[in-house]
Amino acid sequence: MIRSRFVRSSVLVLSAFVALSCSDNFPTAPVTAPVTAVRAGTPQAALLGGLLGGGGLLGGLLRTVTSIVAFVANADKPVYAVAWNQDYEHVSHTVSGTITDRGGTLTIPESDFTITFPRGAVSQPTLITITSDPDFVAYKMLPHPMAFAKPVVVTQRLRNTVVYGKPLPSPIYGAYVDDAPLDILSGLFHALEIELSATIFAPGSTTLPEATSWTINHFSRYMLASG
Repeated sequence: MIRSRFVRSSVLVLSAFVALSCSDNFPTAPVTAPVTAVRAGTPQAALLGGLLGGGGLLGGLLRTVTSIVAFVANADKPVYAVAWNQDYEHVSHTVSGTITDRGGTLTIPESDFTITFPRGAVSQPTLITITSDPDFVAYKMLPHPMAFAKPVVVTQRLRNTVVYGKPLPSPIYGAYVDDAPLDILSGLFHALEIELSATIFAPGSTTLPEATSWTINHFSRYMLASG
């Protein structure tokens, strides 16, 4: 159980860094989120290092701080959606593509969004369509319902969001939410799940967020949330 959780956490963190470095050579930076902390020198850190060979990128992360927001299957709680900032073009953007059993990646450049399907996540060619929300960092994902054999990783850059460039007052994470908001004006939604999530901070900082990644196991509506 513990080993499985840290394998998934390691894959999530490294997938986030791969997605970011492929996009525009994002520099190595600490990863943090305050629900489940993994610090250098602990048995958990040693387990992560052993699983992925230690050293290199992972070693650099563990010399700083690596933290993961834990998965909550039945969250049943109100959460606040992270909003786009005033400079963002407040319109919906859509990407579609066929993913096969070999995996693949889809991006929405206007929304700084990347979703990566590992090999074996789907068993047959599947047309995937993802549409961004014009006001919040949220996405409708089709086909629905659809479950994946392996976790899919979402990576969301934060430079066009209201949380960018300032210390986070509370953790941010991916959340699976109801379609109908509890209060659209305040961005209040009902979270059905809290997803395993990792937030990457600016180099030399443990407070200024640059990007967040989270894993998902099925399709519907997901958003970047807090609270």
